[in-house]
Amino acid sequence: MRLDSANRSFLAFVVLSLLLGAYVLCGAVGAVLVPLLLARVSHGGLSGLLGNGASSLLLLPFVVLVAGGLALASRSLARQLLASHRLACRVRELALTLPDELTRAVVRAGLGGRVVLLDAPESFSFVYGVLSPRVAVSRGLLDRVSGRELRAVLEHERYHVCNLDPLKIVLVRALSAALFFLPALDTLCARYVAARELAADRRAVALCGRRPLVGALLQVVRGPAWSELDVAAPIGAPELLDARLAQLETGAEPVPQVLTVTRATLSLLGAAVLLATFLVSVSSFGGPTAVHHATGTGLADATLLGSLYCAAPVALAGLLAYLVIALRASRPLNRV
Repeated sequence: MRLDSANRSFLAFVVLSLLLGAYVLCGAVGAVLVPLLLARVSHGGLSGLLGNGASSLLLLPFVVLVAGGLALASRSLARQLLASHRLACRVRELALTLPDELTRAVVRAGLGGRVVLLDAPESFSFVYGVLSPRVAVSRGLLDRVSGRELRAVLEHERYHVCNLDPLKIVLVRALSAALFFLPALDTLCARYVAARELAADRRAVALCGRRPLVGALLQVVRGPAWSELDVAAPIGAPELLDARLAQLETGAEPVPQVLTVTRATLSLLGAAVLLATFLVSVSSFGGPTAVHHATGTGLADATLLGSLYCAAPVALAGLLAYLVIALRASRPLNRV
């Protein structure tokens, strides 16, 4: 994975999400609230836990925030994976045998076995497949582009394949839903989505020249009206056309989207509300003194150590999984 602007935005998003998620789930919940609940149950049993209605009500706002974020993330993940499956099924239904011209171009681009020709008159191409990305090229596009333009399309899409962009956008959207109270993360998500297209264009220009990519881009301004394409990385995303053309004209990457004051303020408020509801929850069990009795350490130490113990193995496992999937994506396939 090259550390270009797209991947920097993605890494920043993931690191911030992982740190906050570890703090909330492992530090606040796992290392503090769960021991407090267990301590109360051990002293008074379930009747002691359920009998204090005031404590339950003070705990409720924090539980709602955390549970709501997890529910939204699960919903986003399920919808995207289902859409990805539907897209793969649609691609299989429309798949055609690759002509010799396209086969040769696919081999030259290092995408052997990863390109599918679709029986569609529209002019489009996109990458699909969360764990094993592939490239779909329409018959309409193949009929309209020259050989050099076709190579530019494939080199653009190869960037998305090698960078696992379909998988990344699924993760980014799910994490953004989980941390819905931090709208600043939406800015990082938008920066990643734009930067990945600009980075893919730069790769195509470096290997094929500017003119072939411009010619191909003008052919695929709009793709098919498939709802499943929300999980794909299409070459012709119309909302990014101005930025991509500006990069092609000037040779410089456009200035990325900046964080607005409104989003920053709302994010600070969201973080403050999360922290306040957590502290209120702790106070309902007796405050820092109760934390010390239940965990043997202070409130700050418990949340910090719990976060570190959780984040380190999760980050390592995620990195290893990414490297394995990326290695698979970089290899040609024997069949589609």
